[in-house]
Amino acid sequence: MQETASASAATLEWMAESRAWWLRISDAAVKTALRLRLVRAVLLYFERGGPQLADSITYRALFSVFAAVLLGFSVAGLWLAGSPEALNALVAAVDASVPGLLGTGDDALIDPRSIRLPVESLSVAGVLSLAALVGAALGAIGALRSALRTLSGRLADDTFWLWALLRNLALAVGIAIAFVLAAALTLVSTRAASVVAGWWGASPDDPAVAIVTRLTGIVIVYALDTALIAGIFVLLAGVRSPARSLWAGSLMGAAGLLVLQELSNLFVGGAASNPLLASFATLIALLLWLNLSAQVILIANTYIIVAAEDHEHPGAAPATSMEERRLRRAHRMVQAATEERDAARAALAKK
Repeated sequence: MQETASASAATLEWMAESRAWWLRISDAAVKTALRLRLVRAVLLYFERGGPQLADSITYRALFSVFAAVLLGFSVAGLWLAGSPEALNALVAAVDASVPGLLGTGDDALIDPRSIRLPVESLSVAGVLSLAALVGAALGAIGALRSALRTLSGRLADDTFWLWALLRNLALAVGIAIAFVLAAALTLVSTRAASVVAGWWGASPDDPAVAIVTRLTGIVIVYALDTALIAGIFVLLAGVRSPARSLWAGSLMGAAGLLVLQELSNLFVGGAASNPLLASFATLIALLLWLNLSAQVILIANTYIIVAAEDHEHPGAAPATSMEERRLRRAHRMVQAATEERDAARAALAKK
């Protein structure tokens, strides 16, 4: 009996020591992880409902993409009608950024040759359809703006609605210009590679020339994605961030988008392998790609938001536990609510 009691006591002591050891290890791991800004950004992303915000952006983006393509290529078709090579370069630039959207094959959703300008006849219906397309194209930007303000904890936006609309329109135009620049740079780099290959006596179809051209295209797309994420944060987030943190988050997000763009064939292949989904595999792949891209953009912007918070409190050390982090987040929510209350009082006092 005494031996049994001693064995039980030893077992309990061993379990207590094991539990204490495990708690020390887990606390040390949590403390180390919370020092990493990326970890804190991902935690904030999920705490603020990032995946659900990405779903709403995906829904809006699906309509915005089709509207933007119709508008953009209707206008581009007028300007580039005499230059098929330039138009093909623009199609390639869009396809590199949004895989599976444009093309002349069966695996593309839209054939750019079938696009017609909706206001060619300047009819009332044409003008109304053009206005509807502009509204749809701005829908995703509005959803993205709401998501970023949710992630940054900004409860309200006092920007006059007309300025907000013009800001969203400016971002949409900037994205369109970026695609045109990407197409122009791709076209110039392709011709330059062919010229240089001719100097060295190589054929334009040489594998080395193809590799250089491909790498140049990847660099151009990466630069486009970086500028896109930085522009989205500056115009929509409502938070000021140090330039270093802004570009660090933008470069990180652009790398994620580039990986998704390069692996886009896996999305199409995965959907096409299912007989039930094969008939609209490209659309499913586009939806999946848009959702993952939205999540990458939101996580990158959340990283910049966390960096901005760190910049506001330069002397504050990172939280050492999840409980301490929860308390700090609660303090910041109270601070944001207090600032919103004061702003509302000030606005009411002006009336």
